[in-house]
Amino acid sequence: MAAPPHQEIVELLRQVTGEDEAWAAAVTPATRVDTDLFVDSLELVALSEAMRQRYGPGVDLATYVAGLELPELIELTVADLAELAGARA
Repeated sequence: MAAPPHQEIVELLRQVTGEDEAWAAAVTPATRVDTDLFVDSLELVALSEAMRQRYGPGVDLATYVAGLELPELIELTVADLAELAGARA
């Protein structure tokens, strides 16, 4: 059985942040990338590249994030990233 879409995003996040599996196990679809995980701009760039490699060139997180207003960026969740990957892949 395939992993839920958000689990693939969690694994990519774990890889780019260097966190361990215990950290990843606590991440849910509702976890906010900025305010809960404190993903910084360099990690976000690395995540964008990892998502592009995993899902193809149509998944451009950097451009997506650049189009968000600050409140939207603050509320960006793991589920939102999974949706982006699924919609663009």
